[in-house]
Amino acid sequence: MEPYITSSSPLSPEELTAYIGPNAERYRRKFERFTRTGTTRFEFTWNNPSAFLGLWWYLYRKMYGWALVDFVLSVLLGWTLFVPIVWGVARAVTADYLYFRQADRRIREARPLSSAVDASAANALHLSRLAAEGGVNRWVTWVAIAGTIVFLAILLFGFAWLWNAIPQLRELWPVPPGRWM
Repeated sequence: MEPYITSSSPLSPEELTAYIGPNAERYRRKFERFTRTGTTRFEFTWNNPSAFLGLWWYLYRKMYGWALVDFVLSVLLGWTLFVPIVWGVARAVTADYLYFRQADRRIREARPLSSAVDASAANALHLSRLAAEGGVNRWVTWVAIAGTIVFLAILLFGFAWLWNAIPQLRELWPVPPGRWM
């Protein structure tokens, strides 16, 4: 195994594209905002997927620590009408910066210490490592869709059961939920 050391040179577009995977161009443009002054600093950006999908977006982008933080804070803060809106805005504003910090750290950690004789082969190996470590979890999309369908089915089943169990509900809805007319 080759020794690795962090490098102070800026991230190359090829490294970022390999690490980010899908939508690399969109993220690269946003990442440039964080380093345009020569140092890394926070800038306001907006990320719709993180605003509305939260935990699922973090898992999709392989940000497991932030997914755990999002889940714990969501449970601790509770779900009133106000909290999801504020929490969604906070996620949307900070998501790109958090993703940049993770990409920056992981790319720098993956850079080889010494350059090999065949620089193109070493670069190809480096980029393939970044693509494997970064990228996205495609399974998250399917788990989120399946989880949503199961959740809605359980809600529908629970409501139908309550409709049958509580006679007063039958007066509110004369036809049971989930049946076609």
